Amino acid sequence: MPGDEFKALLMGYLDEELTHEEVLRVENHLRECQGCSLELEDFRRLKGVTRDMRVLMPDDKYWEDYWSHIYNRLERRIGWILMSLGAILLASYGLYEILEKFVLGPDIPWIIRIGIVAFVVGICALIVSVLRERLFFIKSDKYERVKR
Repeated sequence: MPGDEFKALLMGYLDEELTHEEVLRVENHLRECQGCSLELEDFRRLKGVTRDMRVLMPDDKYWEDYWSHIYNRLERRIGWILMSLGAILLASYGLYEILEKFVLGPDIPWIIRIGIVAFVVGICALIVSVLRERLFFIKSDKYERVKR
């Protein structure tokens, strides 16, 4: 077999994932092919390096410092506020267009107009209710002072 076919088996050989027959074939090939033997050694070194790698996690002091800075605390809040304002403006314009075309349009039956107005008023009432509830819970959040 050409050496390229054995190169695909080298990692399996190193990880002991090959069958007994494949191991014998690879070992015979390694005795004859210097290139594959060198590549296997490179794989062994790479495996050793990656096995010894550890992910360094920042300690709690780093996160406390991060959240204590005013910029870090405000950047997400400002992003959410701007995104919310944009969504409100787009939704308001869309509702205005719907009301202008369907409620104020001369060829729309009265029952459809009443249904659309009831639907829009219902959505607005639900949004106000949810916002009021969230504002109430923000004031009494029992997990507010829990450290991350």
